[in-house]
Amino acid sequence: MKELLVAFLLGGLLVSLAFGGDSPAQSGPGSSSGSAPAKEKTSESARLTYEQRQRIQKLVGMYRLAKGDKEKKKEAVRLAVEYGPTAAAAVLEAIGRELYPQMERYRSNFFQQAQAMAKKQVAKVDLQEIQALRQKVLSLSQRPDFSKELIEREADPAMKRLEEIFVLDRQKVLEASANLQAERERLGELGVLWEQCVVVLWEHAPAEVDKPAQKPSFEQYLQGEEALAAGLAAPMDPKNREILAMNGRLASQLDPEEARAVLALNLTRNLLGLPALLIDLKLCETARDHSHDMLTHKFFSHESPLPGKKTPWDRAKRFGTTASAENIAAGYQDGRAVNLGWFHSPGHHRNMLGNHRRVGMGRSGSYFTEMFGD
Repeated sequence: MKELLVAFLLGGLLVSLAFGGDSPAQSGPGSSSGSAPAKEKTSESARLTYEQRQRIQKLVGMYRLAKGDKEKKKEAVRLAVEYGPTAAAAVLEAIGRELYPQMERYRSNFFQQAQAMAKKQVAKVDLQEIQALRQKVLSLSQRPDFSKELIEREADPAMKRLEEIFVLDRQKVLEASANLQAERERLGELGVLWEQCVVVLWEHAPAEVDKPAQKPSFEQYLQGEEALAAGLAAPMDPKNREILAMNGRLASQLDPEEARAVLALNLTRNLLGLPALLIDLKLCETARDHSHDMLTHKFFSHESPLPGKKTPWDRAKRFGTTASAENIAAGYQDGRAVNLGWFHSPGHHRNMLGNHRRVGMGRSGSYFTEMFGD
């Protein structure tokens, strides 16, 4: 099951769209969108010369052939970083292929440890406090002053308190297991190489992307994985648990960061007492196609200039499904991070916590599209 992608935290552009029937209502800034066949190369790759592509392929081959030779791997990464972001991205993919299985095992082991600790932890909960906290978050979108600042001021403290009530602290889980600590340390060996590549991508992010001031780090990503694993061990409605299990079986058909973003979304909804959303593979195809279009044709919008793909519901129909809302983002590589970004953006926040039943997540490069269905 591929639920992890070794990626980094990047801030980015966010746009949300909610609609019903034939009347779309957009919230947030809008721009234009486009599409391209899955086999079409991105415009960035198309601009590379034959010699440049050969050089990048050689660096990727150098990394893969190094296998257990740590020094050769370091040299391949060093050369890729010097060559630029395209080479760094290519070598990062090779690092990810090696790191994915290790990260998957780590998350699974972390979840098992958290689950065992949660069973032993008997805590009294104040149901009235929980209801009040949830209502505070869920009612924000109805207020006339609904804004990012309001979410940060009122929703964030409420969410933090809900996590304190329901979710084990990841640091306590880690401290309770020497095996997890040793496994975490081993992950750091590849993590150093990973971080060197992602920092290059962070440094070369487009000027219009609102990236965070702090450089991305492997430590940030690991902490995110631990938080997700701890969240999975939290108390959950049986129906939500069933849906998450079904999504887990579908995750192998998704990009790892797509699956990660859906999991982060559902854990957020679970904390708020909302039903989890089931992955709709056709919506995922729709969303992925739109993300690919935006990447390839260099636009950022819910409306596509390509024939037959103008609106989100047009695109959903092409893939044999329906949709009720859409979020888009640019400048991200981390599914958990894009979920947090959407949570703090009013239009996306409203869509994320809406009365949906299905979800589709589609990623292409640093573009994410999230589609919801009734």
